[in-house]
Amino acid sequence: MSEIHEANRRYWDASAGDWEQLRDAGQRWRRCHQEPTLAFDGTALEMLREFAGDLAGKHACVIGSGDNLAAFALVGMGAAVTSTDISAQQLRIAEGRAADLGLEMAFVRCDAADLAPLADGAFDLVVSTNGFFVWIAEPARVFRAVKRVLKPGGHYVFYDVHPFLRPWKDQRTPIEMEKPYFETGPFAYTEAGCPSHEYNWTLGGLLNPLLEAGLVLRRLSEDPARDSRFWEDFSYLPGTDASLLDWRSNPRAGLPVWLTVAAQKPPGNNAGSQRVG
Repeated sequence: MSEIHEANRRYWDASAGDWEQLRDAGQRWRRCHQEPTLAFDGTALEMLREFAGDLAGKHACVIGSGDNLAAFALVGMGAAVTSTDISAQQLRIAEGRAADLGLEMAFVRCDAADLAPLADGAFDLVVSTNGFFVWIAEPARVFRAVKRVLKPGGHYVFYDVHPFLRPWKDQRTPIEMEKPYFETGPFAYTEAGCPSHEYNWTLGGLLNPLLEAGLVLRRLSEDPARDSRFWEDFSYLPGTDASLLDWRSNPRAGLPVWLTVAAQKPPGNNAGSQRVG
């Protein structure tokens, strides 16, 4: 594990309790196994259904599972789910909540940059969700690991904050640049005495290593926020100010908020490399 990922692991172990309380708001974690739309933004759920199809009996893995909303939703959709995260404390909370909901699933602590405990070709589907890539020092290693654990023909679907949204100051108006788009980090932070490191990857910084890993890009979607809570805070409650979804009052709403990608491990062994940008 890299020093940066190790620091981020310590941060998430230390802050897991605070996030547990935050995620209790609205109790979305109690409902998403029955209402999978609560677990996904962008067009991730649509892509899951289009490319992975009926999940009954299929094996799915959520990497960097965090709040585990996606993992719970996939269980509810019929998949046999393995939830992985770098933080043992995050997984401890998720395992307790899964037990509370009566959901059967596996929890494995590992770094998404290697997924070392997981077997080659074990999964029909791999998923990651919002807030994953900001913690990743080397996306190329993640994509290689994802390809390794996918079955031939299996899919990787992820959504995350769109890279075009990263350079701007967090304010309603006017729209002002806070940093260059090409300044990707690492950005060092310290919270409650615990250092962490974040990255703001460009579009090419995500898609080129995905393609070079041998995954095939099947679909890319760029979408606005559907709920104003995205612009309000870190709350798990619905938003309250619909005007924030209108670019005329909130100019950043005129930019894509979500990047959603569906990629596939080739059914055979021949995988061509492409580049974006």
